[in-house]
Amino acid sequence: MRNDQRKSETELLKELIEARRPNVDENAARRLEEEHTRLKASEEKFRNLFQHSNEAIFILDLNGRVLDANQKLLALFGYRPSEIAAVTIYDLVDAAEESRYRSALQALTGEGSAVFEIDLKRKNGQIFPAEVSASTFAIGRAKVVQGVVRNISERKRAEEELRKYRKHLEAFVAQRTDQLEAANKELESFAYSVSHDLRAPLRAMEGFANALLEDYADRLDETGRDYARRVVAAAEHMDILIQDLLSYSRLSRSELKPAAVDLDSVLGEVMHQFSADIEKTSAQIRIERPLPAVMGDHATLVNVLSNLLSNAIKFVEPGVRPRINIRAEETGTRVRLWVEDAGIGIAPEYHDRIFRIFERLQGVEKYPGTGIGLAIVKKGLERMGGQVGVDSAPGRGSKFWIELRLKGF
Repeated sequence: MRNDQRKSETELLKELIEARRPNVDENAARRLEEEHTRLKASEEKFRNLFQHSNEAIFILDLNGRVLDANQKLLALFGYRPSEIAAVTIYDLVDAAEESRYRSALQALTGEGSAVFEIDLKRKNGQIFPAEVSASTFAIGRAKVVQGVVRNISERKRAEEELRKYRKHLEAFVAQRTDQLEAANKELESFAYSVSHDLRAPLRAMEGFANALLEDYADRLDETGRDYARRVVAAAEHMDILIQDLLSYSRLSRSELKPAAVDLDSVLGEVMHQFSADIEKTSAQIRIERPLPAVMGDHATLVNVLSNLLSNAIKFVEPGVRPRINIRAEETGTRVRLWVEDAGIGIAPEYHDRIFRIFERLQGVEKYPGTGIGLAIVKKGLERMGGQVGVDSAPGRGSKFWIELRLKGF
């Protein structure tokens, strides 16, 4: 604080002691002397705390004159102690920032405190960014501003580096997105080619092999007929494999918008698709209704449940009637749908592996298939924000489950 600003409490007390009348009680005089010593020690203590603080601290009057500044602030701005008495806030604030300072001062006088960022100026004219935390308080009848100044140059540099990195990352992501879109278009073109150009020869092979069996069966021996049947079976298997690959590819690329889906309606479509297989195998299917509505994609759910029901019907011991139970359970905001069978079961070490593409645990001769069905199930659930799993063991059947959000969540 300036020496000519006002007398400290210690000085006033000292003057009072010195000016005491001769008839003042000696005990009272001694108490005044002790109080003077205590106040002086307290003043020195807090002065030392102020001067040696690790924070740059200033005190201003409301006109912007610097009343006091500690060593850290003097070092920050490059002033000597003898110079600071002639300094005002406008010597410390960059000219372009004066309006921001006035706005902060207005907030200070209205609310009593404020934290703001501003560009400040050192004695040598160097500008640096700072964060100022200030508040007002009264000294006698005068209101003053006390504040802490923090040099945030390093933080600003880090923010600028982060901004540049973010801009670079956004450009990189945009470039990668363009590349992915181009790759998707190429993949769509390839899928179209597979769907039309590759399946056409397969249909021709199958058609000619069937014609050979129908029109020239009497001219072929049993070996020739067996070869023709093998050609038909291979063409049919290849066509199914291509269709499954296309289905998996479409799931990876298509945009799915979650909507409310009625599980009863989905299962109705699936049961209709497999009506011939159900009748052929005399499969016993029990559905525990009612089933709740979930958030998903109708067509994808039909595909998912078709693959699960197909496996439940197919993977049973020869001559065994498939028994399947379908039920749902709600757990908070989620629904878990179970497809439980009494089939051959799956060893625990294969529970994760079976959801990979082209993974087969059984020979195609005994249990025909492409090894893509469960991969489609997993991909479909991932695209809808759901999960899939299995609880199974050899000879105990399999309990496959899929989990999705309950409708409305």
